[in-house]
Amino acid sequence: MTTSASLPRSAIPIVIATVFIDVIGFGMVLPLLPSYAARLGGTPGNIGLLVASYSAIQFVLAPLWGRVSDRIGRRPVLLIGLAGSVASYLVFAFANSLPLLLLSRVLDGGSGATVNVAQAYLADETTPEQRTKAMGMVGAAFGLGFIVGPILGGITAAIGNTLPGIIAAIITAINLIMAWRVLPESIPAAVAANAPAARTPWRALAAPVAVLFLATLAFSVMYVVFPLFGELRFKASRSVVSYWFAYVGLATAIVQGGLLGRLVTRLGEVGVARLGAGVMAVGFLLIPPAGAVGAPGPLFYTALALLGAGFGMAGPAMIGLASRRAAATVQGRTLGVTQSASSLARIIGPIVAGAVMQAASAEGAFRLSAAMAAGALLLAATLFPRERQTATP
Repeated sequence: MTTSASLPRSAIPIVIATVFIDVIGFGMVLPLLPSYAARLGGTPGNIGLLVASYSAIQFVLAPLWGRVSDRIGRRPVLLIGLAGSVASYLVFAFANSLPLLLLSRVLDGGSGATVNVAQAYLADETTPEQRTKAMGMVGAAFGLGFIVGPILGGITAAIGNTLPGIIAAIITAINLIMAWRVLPESIPAAVAANAPAARTPWRALAAPVAVLFLATLAFSVMYVVFPLFGELRFKASRSVVSYWFAYVGLATAIVQGGLLGRLVTRLGEVGVARLGAGVMAVGFLLIPPAGAVGAPGPLFYTALALLGAGFGMAGPAMIGLASRRAAATVQGRTLGVTQSASSLARIIGPIVAGAVMQAASAEGAFRLSAAMAAGALLLAATLFPRERQTATP
């Protein structure tokens, strides 16, 4: 952990703001991707592959970016990620074929180290006991960005097909310039270069990473099935689907920004993960009956809130526990591993969901997600039988 002398306290809101602005661009594009791909001839199956491509490249590169950030510092890796996102959004804006849409996702995923590097920034600055709360701060910024992003995406998509990608690129370019000018480095160069080699604590990370993987696997079904479900069951426009994603982001931000620290103090990281996985399972089970009425109603919005809140608890709790179990010199590497596990889940989830939807129905995909979330709850109950509660001051 660095001292306040090496990382000014003012850097913390800068890091959080960087994540928030970055996710605005991401949130503008993601809800529109399935419908854009469908208009270009994509089927539910290959749309699932398209959505998964972002996470496929992150699965390979996230641990490498984490290792690089441990050696050369967080700041340059963060700037590279933002620059790659600018390029990807421009490709998305002018894509007129499925291969170009695929290229835009690969570019963004290959350079997208923003979130796990931001987590490593805060891990550098916090005590182990404060770690989950810090991960929640990043998660809250992500949630808030995922409120604003889909709303902007929906508004701009109604004006023109190329506008969401262009605006996302401009917003991210401004973010890149701001980060380059004002973001300090959390690891002094001499310390990073001369830090003794430390090993990634694989055995200690296995349990939290397994629970994180299964919870993310369940949640990732939303990315490909939910936009198509909204169009099929409710005749919802792209703008309306984007607003629904924003609503999920709001539920996530409320939990991570205001409740997560108190929940961890009361229940510990493992207890919070169990609660979150259970809440997610209930949310997924509520979506099929909510879709049967022909129009979104209270049951539908309750389900969405439960999904956002549940994942907002389970994800940061396991990331915080993984970070707490790792040495200070391997925080970037460790959080790269958690990002890689999440990315693998986001590869498998959309592919499986697209296949289930094509072979059966969207409702079947949501029920499968409920089973996955229940599996995460079961894992959290069995892998940590004696895990002690971690108090957060």
